[in-house]
Amino acid sequence: MLIPAEVATRHVAHREGYARAAQPRPMGMGLSLSGRRKDGSQLPVEISLSPINTAEARLIFCAVRDATERRATERQIRRLNEGLERQNTELQAVNNELEAFSYSVSHDLRAPLRAIDGFSKILQSSLEGSLSERDSDYFNRIRKAAQNMSKLIDDLLTLARVTRADVKLASLNLSRLATAVADRLLENQPERNVTLQIAPDIKVLADPALLQVAMENLLGNAFKFTSTKEKALIEVGCMSKDGETVVFVRDNGVGFDMNYADKLFTPFQRLHSASEFPGTGIGLASIKRVMSKLGGRIWAESSVGEGATFYLQFARIGAEQ
Repeated sequence: MLIPAEVATRHVAHREGYARAAQPRPMGMGLSLSGRRKDGSQLPVEISLSPINTAEARLIFCAVRDATERRATERQIRRLNEGLERQNTELQAVNNELEAFSYSVSHDLRAPLRAIDGFSKILQSSLEGSLSERDSDYFNRIRKAAQNMSKLIDDLLTLARVTRADVKLASLNLSRLATAVADRLLENQPERNVTLQIAPDIKVLADPALLQVAMENLLGNAFKFTSTKEKALIEVGCMSKDGETVVFVRDNGVGFDMNYADKLFTPFQRLHSASEFPGTGIGLASIKRVMSKLGGRIWAESSVGEGATFYLQFARIGAEQ
């Protein structure tokens, strides 16, 4: 390989300057260099220089490498990075628009729903005694529909907040959080016979707000789907899998058919009818988003009539450092 004519003179000067104060130079460091093929065409090259002192003289070993492929790869990477940057900018703009839309929907839909529910209640009360059984049922249906729509809006907003939430990882005591959530659920259902078994001092790497969403939904589901049991059993425990923390929430409720497990974490997908177990079909989708944001995952195991177990796999404590 030859030196291109236009840099031959400078090459001599550079070579002499290097020889006076020779230092090892790794491959690819230093100037952007070119070589000349026998046919006169040029190609990018990289060199490594290694000075070695002998009794007679200082020798400099030089290795030359064709850098054509690497330079082409670098250009491709730059183009890809520029494309990703443009896409990220566009996605951020879309997310901002969705955020504004979600809050607008929240305000604009909640107000009329509250009015429908509130005025229906007032009208039903004022007509008490003069309404037929069928008319009272109509009023109850109106109010129930308004309340269900309000709950759906709340759940959709939770899902939207989870999706765009900033994640601040910390070592958290999940046992303490699960106990607080379960206590609130028991207060709201004092007539239930529920046995809770929560393992002590389960520590996970998570964001406090996101973990709250996950545990409220998981334990809320456990309470809901054991409501037909005379004696409900709900367990929160922990195990290790591939060096990472796996938390499980297990219940003895109605369970589900594993043939439909792939639908569990899709928004609006339900494996039980709303008449059996009320809900919007958003909760498990929110948990899946939470675990994705936390760098973990969720999966479930169940059989019909035998309860269900949901597993949350978290990153190792210390992985945030």
